[in-house]
Amino acid sequence: MSASIKRSAYSALSRHVWAVGAAIVLIAVPVAAATALTWFPMGLARPVDAAWAGPLLISALAAAAIALGLLVRLRFAQAEVIQGARFLLPVGIDDLTGLSNRAAFYRAFERALDGLAERRSFTLMLLDLDYFKEINDSHGHHAGDVVLAQVGRRLRQVCGPEPEIARLGGDEFAIIISSSSQAAHVLTACALISAEIAKPITVDGKNLNVGVSIGFLQVDRPSGDRDELMRRTDRALYAAKERGRGCAIAFDVEMDKDVAQRRFFERELRGAVLTGEIDVHLQPIFASDGETLVGMEALARWNHSYRGAIMPGEFIRLAEETGLIHQLGNMVLQRACRVAARWPGLFISVNVSPVQMRRPDFRDVVMAVLAETGLEPGRLVLEITESVMMDDPEKALVALRGIRDLGVQIALDDFGTGFSSLSYLRKFPIDKLKVDRSFVLDLDKGVEAATILHCVINLGRALGLRVIAEGVETAEHARFLRAGGCHEMQGYLFGRPVSVAEFEATHGLAAAREREVA
Repeated sequence: MSASIKRSAYSALSRHVWAVGAAIVLIAVPVAAATALTWFPMGLARPVDAAWAGPLLISALAAAAIALGLLVRLRFAQAEVIQGARFLLPVGIDDLTGLSNRAAFYRAFERALDGLAERRSFTLMLLDLDYFKEINDSHGHHAGDVVLAQVGRRLRQVCGPEPEIARLGGDEFAIIISSSSQAAHVLTACALISAEIAKPITVDGKNLNVGVSIGFLQVDRPSGDRDELMRRTDRALYAAKERGRGCAIAFDVEMDKDVAQRRFFERELRGAVLTGEIDVHLQPIFASDGETLVGMEALARWNHSYRGAIMPGEFIRLAEETGLIHQLGNMVLQRACRVAARWPGLFISVNVSPVQMRRPDFRDVVMAVLAETGLEPGRLVLEITESVMMDDPEKALVALRGIRDLGVQIALDDFGTGFSSLSYLRKFPIDKLKVDRSFVLDLDKGVEAATILHCVINLGRALGLRVIAEGVETAEHARFLRAGGCHEMQGYLFGRPVSVAEFEATHGLAAAREREVA
């Protein structure tokens, strides 16, 4: 609710509170005066019956107590009404930001569309706050409300009084600029908006930071109804968030083609999860001697009916965005553990998405899979990336500790590619460090790459972590890593990801299992 509306409501109710209080006081004061005169006649000519003094005094005190109680109760009622006095808001105003609400925005949108007949063009913008969910989860909804209110004020400050600015709901905003401008000018306006919103917002003494992604559509002639134009602008907004957040992108007709392909791909992925087209392949992990097989990494592979093999990079992100990652991840985890249970002495590494880790029941899922497959917890390694810990460090710490309590190991994947790896190694319960393949591949480029890789290995060993190097493709890579103290190695030099049957045959695991059974 805006400050002006609150002040008006407060003043109106205050007048009623004090009017009631004054009426009660006007009754109580004469009674108290009469009691005083009865108790102390003060030389009155006519004597007063003293027998009335006691009852009058009691009545006066009771009236005063009632007056005081009513005043206190009315003040509490006043605060409650002001807190929830949404009925006092003007029609079409968002109670939190003071901007237009969705209904008022749609009315303004229709007026803008009507103006196209008179060649009054306009630009439609849709805005979505970046990292707002993290603020709500980490600092509570009160902090989120403060941020939204401040964003609303900043939008009005940057855009001025003329543009129609609305909060559509949640952390979504919309702006209609009733003029035609070149795309470069609109992008300049978007840059000003982004810079203003990116400034820290202080909540309870803490500086919180949000960003904004913007999609916009310039409309200069009738080319669709309201819903169609909103849909196009929303496509541009989605593209802005896809690019990495903090971007402003104009709608392009090619975006509709991309969306159609995405929807088709999503339907195909849902079917693949249900029908079992997605399988698990295994890549071997060897000890530093390059000869002893110590484990394997489970990697999802989509065997599409007509496109053939599809790599995880093409469908994992879509699975995360659509929520399919939970079903897909659980399936991969279950199949990987079932396979590893057949080969005693080998560990199995399984990649875990940040989306999976955020689920409160993920620990229970892991525990159930271990119980069902019979795999010893110590032979399961869950690989996480830094993003798991960046989203909400405190919740991530609790989740990782819960998994460690099961006896499962945790490996930090892609180490060295982020910004806060050292602090994570110190704070979080990590067992293994997977050096990103880019460090190994850069060994061929000069001494500097070798020096950096040597430092990374020494850091892991100094912290008591087992160090695994990915991307080992040549014998020279293996020799350097062995001399540097790397514990385990993985890469095309030792084997590519293959099906479970091929992995078993290649490494002689089928014969070993048969001998064990016999």
